[in-house]
Amino acid sequence: MPHTLKEWFKGFRQRIKQNSCSNLIWLINFLPTLGGFPFLSNKFKVLFWIIHTILLFYVYILGTVVYQIYYAEDFIDSINSFFNISVFVLIFVSSWWLLSKRQDINELLRIVQNNDDLVIESGRFLDTHQKMLKNIKIIVITCYMFHFVNDVMIFIPSRTLEMDSFSVASCVGIEPLNSSPNREACMIILALQELSGIVTVASYDVTLLFVFSHTAAMYRILYKDMMSFNELAERCNTSSQVYLTIKERLENLINRHSLALHTVNKLQAIYSASIGLGFLLNAMSMCLFFVLPLDVCLNFAPLIYYSLFIFFLYCYQGQRLTTASEKFEMAVYCCGWQHLRVKERRCVLFMLKRAQKPVIVFAARVIPIRIHTFANIMQSIYKFVTVFKL
Repeated sequence: MPHTLKEWFKGFRQRIKQNSCSNLIWLINFLPTLGGFPFLSNKFKVLFWIIHTILLFYVYILGTVVYQIYYAEDFIDSINSFFNISVFVLIFVSSWWLLSKRQDINELLRIVQNNDDLVIESGRFLDTHQKMLKNIKIIVITCYMFHFVNDVMIFIPSRTLEMDSFSVASCVGIEPLNSSPNREACMIILALQELSGIVTVASYDVTLLFVFSHTAAMYRILYKDMMSFNELAERCNTSSQVYLTIKERLENLINRHSLALHTVNKLQAIYSASIGLGFLLNAMSMCLFFVLPLDVCLNFAPLIYYSLFIFFLYCYQGQRLTTASEKFEMAVYCCGWQHLRVKERRCVLFMLKRAQKPVIVFAARVIPIRIHTFANIMQSIYKFVTVFKL
């Protein structure tokens, strides 16, 4: 093994072991860097996107159109092609988001890093901070592992070896596919297309989950910090040094809360439309999965696994963010503000007014991203399938 490769693996292991915001950003930046479009950089390589876009439209759009014109026999065959269109839209939306929102993503990650730096600068609850970052790292790695197992180890082999079972014309123009080297060339094209799609979709997912979970962690640390502020507030008038400490600490808390709110607003602005479309596709895919013939749906089972996993994870992280912000609101009210001087009371009142506004991220600016939404949609899907089967 080359010396440089050993050094790379050594550095990779060290980064995986460390729990810091910068390492987490490096971790979510891993696949984008491999694809030549790293975050926190205004430049990116166009080669990946040229190959990715050509293969995406060639495999899914051209393949679906040719299948519908020449091979589809009945209405069921036409409906089956929805899964291919769903995969295309999923990959296309993730790709569009990564390209069109690059500046917004970079700004969002810088805000997250600044908020994290202020926590370290405060010097309080650093052990809690490390534990939360470790949990976020586990979430990000779990998402990566899910994509690797579900997409690389299950879907790609099935897609390449059983290319005639996906209600799409595979590799238009390279027929016949039952002889060499046409079949092998088609398998390589399909594998490359799916791999490039996985890079974009996984990059999109881990970035969103990281921002969601990190912002929720910042709110939980703010809650702990605000609750412990009460003891210091009671000694506000004991000495000028205590007053200066209170003033500095309150300024740090206000800045961190402002950055957390700014993160949520930015998150809402750049993710709302894409998450809304993703929720719609997930719901439709799950409905069709339960009403279409089982032998057809099993080919697209990885898509359903992905829909359920990501849908639940988004809603779960959204609920954690909302719950953490509600707890912080209560902590601001119970921080011992009545012991402070008038100027500091005004600061606390300003922070309380901002904290009283519910922190809820909406998909398509309509659907709240929380567990209640997940439960309602799953219940609606169950009702639809039950009525359809009767």
